[in-house]
Amino acid sequence: MSKRIGRNSSLELLRIISMLFIVMNHYSGEEPWNMKGASLVDVISYQFYKPLGQVGVDIFVLITGYFLASKVDSSYATSIKRASKIWLEVWFYSVVVFLIGSFYYANFSIVNMVKGFLPVLFNNYWFPTSYIILVLLVPFINKILEKISKRDYLILLIITIFCSEIMPIIGNTIFSLDKGFGDILAVYLVGGYIRKYGVAIRKLNLVLVVIVSYLLMLASILTLWHVIGYEGNVTRFTYGILPFIMAVAIFLVFIELPSFTNKTINWIASSVFATYLITENIYADKFIWTELFNTTSYTNPLLIVSFGLLIAMVLVIITVFIDKFRIILFNYLKLETRMYKIIDRFII
Repeated sequence: MSKRIGRNSSLELLRIISMLFIVMNHYSGEEPWNMKGASLVDVISYQFYKPLGQVGVDIFVLITGYFLASKVDSSYATSIKRASKIWLEVWFYSVVVFLIGSFYYANFSIVNMVKGFLPVLFNNYWFPTSYIILVLLVPFINKILEKISKRDYLILLIITIFCSEIMPIIGNTIFSLDKGFGDILAVYLVGGYIRKYGVAIRKLNLVLVVIVSYLLMLASILTLWHVIGYEGNVTRFTYGILPFIMAVAIFLVFIELPSFTNKTINWIASSVFATYLITENIYADKFIWTELFNTTSYTNPLLIVSFGLLIAMVLVIITVFIDKFRIILFNYLKLETRMYKIIDRFII
């Protein structure tokens, strides 16, 4: 298996796809679909994209692990700077969307204000919070990964994957919740392993794994809907081992694609994290899924599925352009530069 050196647009394209998966998942999960008395075909169209959310998150982290796990920084300040850059972006969108949402809905809340201004501390976004914790721990994790043997690395993977991807399915969340740091850690370690040792699996087999994993997740939703009803937790198995397997299979397909460079793809990929921060905010998701896109007015299953993809693409494009203005503002105010100087002053 060939190993890449540096970034290439095939993986940047996958980064964009991962965010499309997350947004499409929110489309299936946030829309007030009326599943009571719905037909099987209707429920399939409503929940068609629901299995993709955790897949998108895992792909995003796999890319991080693939590029970052082999780096051992000489100074912890480098990791602090990486984390602070992410934190600043998270804080910016959390505060801005809170202020706009509070004004638009005329619904000010002290609790939401605290979460808005301290989004990481109070876990306003589970994924960015876990991601920042991961970045802070990366220097220590990477030093361990550099020293352990391939056998020990495999044992570490087995333990973390079992504890974070399998145990939560049966209700044991001592290591990780369905959505938590444990899952992010396991996926990061896998990304690092793939970069260091490679995994050789035929593409056809990987494609079959992707299809079967998705169908199993969709089937689990339909089965639980039939057994426990539309008000129960019908998405229980769209977290854990199945999306993890699907994400790894997709990632393995993409790292074997021919390397190429496309400035447009790289330009978009550099800002897709903002898509999550904007669309997943408690104020924004209400506006987007309930007011802006009134998709529940459509009853045709084909239209429902088609609009899910179209809306996700539109949201990614809009939020990427918003983020480019955010970058211009940050550069003008020199926020990151000033923050880095403070870090250098206190961390040697």
